Amino acid sequence: MKYFARRAGCFLPVLLAVLPACPAMAGPPATKARAEVSAPAAPRAPKPAKTLKSEPAPAPGAYVNDYAGVLDAVTVEKLNGILADLDAKAKAQVAVLTVNSLGGRDLETYATETYKKWGIGDKKTNRGVLLLVAVDDHKARIEVGYGLEGILPDGLTGAIQDRDMVPYFKKGDYDGGIARGSLAIASVIAKDSGVALSGEPAESDARGLPAVPLTGGQKIFFFIVIAFLLILVIRHPVLLFFFLNTVSSRGGGGFGGGGFGGFGGGMSGGGGSSRSW
Repeated sequence: MKYFARRAGCFLPVLLAVLPACPAMAGPPATKARAEVSAPAAPRAPKPAKTLKSEPAPAPGAYVNDYAGVLDAVTVEKLNGILADLDAKAKAQVAVLTVNSLGGRDLETYATETYKKWGIGDKKTNRGVLLLVAVDDHKARIEVGYGLEGILPDGLTGAIQDRDMVPYFKKGDYDGGIARGSLAIASVIAKDSGVALSGEPAESDARGLPAVPLTGGQKIFFFIVIAFLLILVIRHPVLLFFFLNTVSSRGGGGFGGGGFGGFGGGMSGGGGSSRSW
């Protein structure tokens, strides 16, 4: 027995040295197993946030573009006529735009981008103005082109809004406020250019559009036209029929049929005023 005990004592160190080198017998290291179990899963990369974009400004169909639906049809027709006359005589374009919302954009950015997209005013003179009203956001801005900043400084456009627009907007009368504001802007430009706006209505209405009396030349013109029609009725009734038919076919489309040919590619100077209520 002592012999075998001595033999076992000889082989025991060798056995202890060989066992760790045998994978089948030793198994995986405990430290590695613990590391694999306790290691947390790598976090997933967050998805990029979606950028909310506001709706772009709609394309202009006339000088007055009531996309919020707050203007009376009569007001739109009268203002379109006045602004068309201003464009023809003073070589200045005033655009009116109403929207329900700015879609999360700030007022100044929306106004300048719309002005640039529409190109209000001639590209050589930049005589243009944008009157923007966001109904649901309760905000309004008058954006002025480079060529009109001298006669429509920020203080004056702000005064026009404070006096002629915001008080009416607070009462929900967008029709009255936009009509008065547009006419105030047009009047400043017309006075500076030394022209009279014959497109203004002949008599005041409930919305406060000012009456402009006929000039002497206009009275003479209407008298000649009436006299000509009377003579035509008496002598050539058939010709009168063809004359009236031609006039109605050409002018039946109203302002939208031929009064607005688009804007001229002007640029905004960044001037103007903003208001909220």
